Amino acid sequence: MYRLFILLSSLAAFLLFSPQGWADDDTAPISNRKKAKKKQNTERNVRKAASNKRKALREMGVKNVRVKAPGDWPRKVAVPEDTELQEQPLPPGKTGHMYASNNFVYFSPVKLEPGARKTLARLCECAFAANKAISEVIPVPRPSTDRGDRKFIVTLHPTMEAYFAAGGPKDSAGVFLGAYRKGAYPLKETDIAMDQVMIPFPSLGFNKSGAVQSEDINTHALVHELTHQQFLLNSLPIWANEGWAEYVGYVPYVGEDLDFDRGFSIILHEAKKKSAHNALDFDFKLRDFLTMDQQTMYGYMSRGKDTYLLSAMMITFFVHLDGKRGLEAMKGYLQAMLDGKSHDDAAAILIEPYRTDARLEQAFIRAWKGKKVKVSFPKK
Repeated sequence: MYRLFILLSSLAAFLLFSPQGWADDDTAPISNRKKAKKKQNTERNVRKAASNKRKALREMGVKNVRVKAPGDWPRKVAVPEDTELQEQPLPPGKTGHMYASNNFVYFSPVKLEPGARKTLARLCECAFAANKAISEVIPVPRPSTDRGDRKFIVTLHPTMEAYFAAGGPKDSAGVFLGAYRKGAYPLKETDIAMDQVMIPFPSLGFNKSGAVQSEDINTHALVHELTHQQFLLNSLPIWANEGWAEYVGYVPYVGEDLDFDRGFSIILHEAKKKSAHNALDFDFKLRDFLTMDQQTMYGYMSRGKDTYLLSAMMITFFVHLDGKRGLEAMKGYLQAMLDGKSHDDAAAILIEPYRTDARLEQAFIRAWKGKKVKVSFPKK
């Protein structure tokens, strides 16, 4: 009996004073345990997605190359912690479903499953955070970050057929429609109120019922289009318009971070690949590219000369490959556009730190040659 008393007393003391608190898990509210488990599952899924993305980049042959950048240039931008998607009442005349996150409003003809809501909101808000981080370093034209109820609009389409029928370009994974933007800089909020990005479900890895069926998201195309929307690029010359959208689009979404270091690695990988196939041998001077119109730029693309990549390489050169001179040149150029100067006058400001357009061209060629990428322009 005495031994039994001692045993029971010891057990009671252990249960009462154990630092592990055996009773904690058993008495904790079930909802707390569910939240903890959900968080663990989310973190595990993020790590898995990041691992899969890094593996995919390795299989593409992309080597992670660290690049110089201004001290406050973003390296990695994470999804903001308070990001979530909430369903909202539809405005008059709208059908389907409307959702909202911090900076976006989303319209979908079908109800989105919880996993799809999370995927959509986190990618869009991460793109917003990345573009905001860039705008804190250089004067990129950008709408107010305190937009009240004038959030960026994203319109979703369940199938590619529905997307094309609504005006989505063939062979595209998403599109920014900026037809409502008026005039030159500086733009007012009312000038951009109706802009939208259209995204088909397949680009997000969703099935037509609004549920996640694949982690294979075309983030390049989607972040590219979101950058067009968030940077007010329409009044810029086409090289800068597409150059900034491509530069940010190349930044991979690894786990739940937009990884700018790896973005440079991907641009370098693409440049080496295109250079090997003479897609970076051009018959125009670099100075002409600075004021080239959209139709001409697209025409070169159709003939196998990658002017889109050239535009991203130009942004990369000014931000990463030419030190303080390059960054200050880009800052001056963008400020000139914001001040309403003509394309020619802004181009002259971009060239000024190099003294002549020929010296800018040579600096660009040398910088990329140092990365084992051959770019050529006519000698005369």
